[in-house]
Amino acid sequence: MSYLQVPKMGFLFHIPEMYFNYRNVLNLLDRDSFDIVLPDEASESLLDIMAAEEYRFSYISELLQSKTLYRYLISDHIFLHDYQLMNQLGSRQIKFSSELGCDRLHLNNWNKLYDMILCFGRYQEKKLKFCERSWIFQVGWPQYDPFFQEWNPDYEALNEHFGCDPHKPTILWLPYFEGLSSIDIYAERMAALTDRYNVLVKPHDYTLLEEYERIQLLDQLPFTSVLKRPMDTLPLLLLADTVFADYGNTPFPPLYCDKRLILLSVPFAPEHEYVGFGSSDITLRSYLPTLKPESRLDEFHALLEDEAPWERFFRKKNMLKERFFASTYGSSAQKCAEILNSLDRYL
Repeated sequence: MSYLQVPKMGFLFHIPEMYFNYRNVLNLLDRDSFDIVLPDEASESLLDIMAAEEYRFSYISELLQSKTLYRYLISDHIFLHDYQLMNQLGSRQIKFSSELGCDRLHLNNWNKLYDMILCFGRYQEKKLKFCERSWIFQVGWPQYDPFFQEWNPDYEALNEHFGCDPHKPTILWLPYFEGLSSIDIYAERMAALTDRYNVLVKPHDYTLLEEYERIQLLDQLPFTSVLKRPMDTLPLLLLADTVFADYGNTPFPPLYCDKRLILLSVPFAPEHEYVGFGSSDITLRSYLPTLKPESRLDEFHALLEDEAPWERFFRKKNMLKERFFASTYGSSAQKCAEILNSLDRYL
């Protein structure tokens, strides 16, 4: 079967989070060097991003019908677990990691499809050594480059935008989705913290798209703000004094950005099909303050107000960061752009 090959990169955006993960890199690339590839059922939020950024994009069905594929398809996983589809969309496959955690999901054998892998650091590179034919580069986390650059955010405007009292400390809660989400178990206790703290909740994109009952539960409680449209986590991390997270990728942005981090445990999480007992989001619990389903509200307050756990945490923080992240803080996007601009040399 004959295909028309487009001599450029196609970035596959299946949810809005892909835009926030790749944006700083895309800003360094020539606009004519890439297009965006969208699923046919792309969300309204994703289409709004395309319009605001004026990106050229194509739907998957359009590419398949016209037998058109990109020289390089860039994605963070095998979309719909469909290897044939990925090969119909791109001649060469590049994995651009957007998440840590859920090792069974993100670090399994399907990574062998990729000709090149851009990963966060040595942990992922070591776990992906079985991809013997793939170029693997450690690139850090370009989404959070601005956090480490000379940047003067308007904190007064951020507080006003999210409805925060500037005289209260701010908590950011980043729950995951499906059976690994902490929302059902902890929502009432997290909402009760608003008597002393601003409490911002950023549900996962899939919760916003598919878990309506969980959004209803959050809406019924007196949180400072529940973010119900996909958005970059960066401004929320700037405001946050402490971050609560559970599984998947949720603990890693605050770790990367040196935030105080408290983990919430969910029953049977190590047995979940995405995770496994040795998964990175499980092993973090050996080093970080962790609360359990039976933890009382006064234990939440004690952990937030006691400095001793944080002294221990910050002693271990640099060790964890060296394990998971390349030391490209503030320059990750530049490194990614240099690699992507040189794909012809490697592939």
